Amino acid sequence: MKKFFNTAGPSIAGDHFMIDPLQRIDVQSIEDLIRAKRYFVLHAPRQTGKTTCLLALMHHLNAQNTYRALYVNIEAAQAARGDVVRGMTTISSAFTDAAALYLGDTHLEAQRLQWLAQGGHEDVVRRLLAHWSQSDSRPAVLLLDEVDALVGDTLISLLRQIRAGYAQRPNAFPQTIILCGVRDVRDYRIHTAHHEIITGGSAFNIKAESLRLGNLSQQEPIALWQQHTEETGQVFDNAIWNELWLDTEGQPWLVNALGHECTTKDKSARDDRSTPISLERYKAARERLIRSRATHLDALSDKLRESRVSRIISDVLSSESQDSLVFQYPIDDIQYVEDLGLITSRPQIRISNRIYREVIPRELTWVTQVRITHEQAWYLTPERRLDMSKLLAAFQQFFREHSDAWIEGFSFKEAGPQ
Repeated sequence: MKKFFNTAGPSIAGDHFMIDPLQRIDVQSIEDLIRAKRYFVLHAPRQTGKTTCLLALMHHLNAQNTYRALYVNIEAAQAARGDVVRGMTTISSAFTDAAALYLGDTHLEAQRLQWLAQGGHEDVVRRLLAHWSQSDSRPAVLLLDEVDALVGDTLISLLRQIRAGYAQRPNAFPQTIILCGVRDVRDYRIHTAHHEIITGGSAFNIKAESLRLGNLSQQEPIALWQQHTEETGQVFDNAIWNELWLDTEGQPWLVNALGHECTTKDKSARDDRSTPISLERYKAARERLIRSRATHLDALSDKLRESRVSRIISDVLSSESQDSLVFQYPIDDIQYVEDLGLITSRPQIRISNRIYREVIPRELTWVTQVRITHEQAWYLTPERRLDMSKLLAAFQQFFREHSDAWIEGFSFKEAGPQ
């Protein structure tokens, strides 16, 4: 099977075009933190390659045979919400399943079931991590993914169990634990069953550092797309590269999704690889992607329902200058919206890329959009800005044709004879 652009789930070297994930993270800094026995956070917006990088890091560390590294995805425990018993059962099961899959450690499951049978749900994760750490002379490194998907008391219990075992590292607890998710732990706002709000920072005050996985560099999208040319012989117009950067600014899902639209969704280009991908084909693919309301784009739009997100986004879209935004809103709120990938703050606060700048206003005005009778290309300039002269001329023509009925609708008319 030939490789293709991946738009769902972790990238696999044999199946997908991909940039080496270990080039996207600072492996040296991570190894320094592990040697220093630190616990830290790796966070990034959704679908930027976090899971792919974590899996590559696990295999990289295990290949050195200095540590035992284990990747565990605990997203399934989100459904437990504040139910600690259910949440810890799910998390502990995810841990033992991952240990069996990646490391061949099959003895942990029997121990887990024994502790749960004894009613030790609220402490089962700590005990499992201690047991696992003591079962081998090599220090343990745990890569815990989707931590911020957890809710309420389940999240509090997990963070506090990890904190409780921290002093026993590295002999009786993992030498390093990496928490991974969309948000930094400081942004966790945990609503307990008793209506308390506990911040992640207070529940997990052993964090040494927060690392952020960034977007692709300006050259990496080109290198990624050229892997398709090497695989199939199909070439891309060089005029695409600047457009691709402005549209995505290296956001990995967007880069892959546009590649998928150009090479797979475009039937003529897919069926005949001798067909070059022109700039016109690229622009058509971009428009299809924007209109598709794909899962990634829809998930971003869903964040607009959060009040602290919508306030900032609305002002960024409506303001000529963003200089005042830093002072108008708490820095934590701006950092949160940036962590979601919706804005960038350097050199000034703005929407992250050109596609998001189209998607977000379209989502906010969806009802109005579907009532527009003209195609978008009709009212845009070649620079993709509103052609105000054309719009005003068209409105003048519309007014000439319909002004009588319109004016009549606003005029007072005496009632006729009864």
